[in-house]
Amino acid sequence: MQNKNKFHVNLSSLLRGNIGDIKKVTINDVELSTHNQTFNNIIANINFIRIDKSIIARGEITAKTKIICSRCTDETVQIISSNYEEEYIPHKYDIMGFDNLIDNYDYNDDIDIQRLDKRNFVDLTSLFENSLYSEISIAPKCKEHCKGICINCMKNLNYEKCLCKTP
Repeated sequence: MQNKNKFHVNLSSLLRGNIGDIKKVTINDVELSTHNQTFNNIIANINFIRIDKSIIARGEITAKTKIICSRCTDETVQIISSNYEEEYIPHKYDIMGFDNLIDNYDYNDDIDIQRLDKRNFVDLTSLFENSLYSEISIAPKCKEHCKGICINCMKNLNYEKCLCKTP
């Protein structure tokens, strides 16, 4: 990956290759910042597989992100991992030995298939963002047995005992 964007991958050689060819890409120790979340230490292993008139991307991504515990409100780091699969079609099919443009091929517009850009690069940013967001817990915990906060005195029960007589 010699492009300035760490999540862009050039798939030109794979498009020119044979059905069944595989391009393996590893992304190590990078950061992805979104509008309200930062994912650190991203490690992704992706296999791009050439099929008839498209490319399948299969892989796994792991990252660290800061979360706020839903029980005690402490900030902690959560490690999240996700598997993904996505299909990509080229901008033009002539690189694959076909004459027709993508708009003339029989993919239904309702099907969610991603397109490569005009240079045959894929941008994995949104795929990684969606995959990682889907793995963040709705009610994250700092640890498995977090005791939370006393509702009367607001003490963090992980660090100090509460003398309240709560039922």
